Amino acid sequence: MLMEELPVIAAVYEVYKKLVELNTKIDRKFRYSLGEQAVSSCTDTLKQLILAKHAPKPLKATYLIEADACAELTALKIRAILELNLANETNILKIQARLSEARRMIGGWRKSVP
Repeated sequence: MLMEELPVIAAVYEVYKKLVELNTKIDRKFRYSLGEQAVSSCTDTLKQLILAKHAPKPLKATYLIEADACAELTALKIRAILELNLANETNILKIQARLSEARRMIGGWRKSVP
C-alpha cells in the first residue's frame, strides 16, 4: 500500500484485483455481460474515490455519493454472479465481504464530510 493511499481506496483496489482474477474463470457466455461489467463498476468506484480524495471539501460529498452508488452496483453484479453459480462460491463471498467493508468505509467518509 502506498503511503498516501487511503484505506478505503486500498480496500476497493483489492476487490478490483479479485474481480479481474474471477472474471477469467467465468464462463464465456457471462464474461462480457456480467464479469466485465462488475469489473467496470468497480473501476468507476475507484475513480470516484480518487476524485473525492483530491477534490476540494465542498465537492467531496458528491464524489462519495457517486462512489457509493457504483459500489452498490458492483455488489449487485457480484450477487448475480453468485446466484447464477458462475464462480467458486467461497471466493465470491470473500469478495462480497471485502466490498461490504469498503462500502461501510465510504459511508463513514461521507458522514465526516459536511
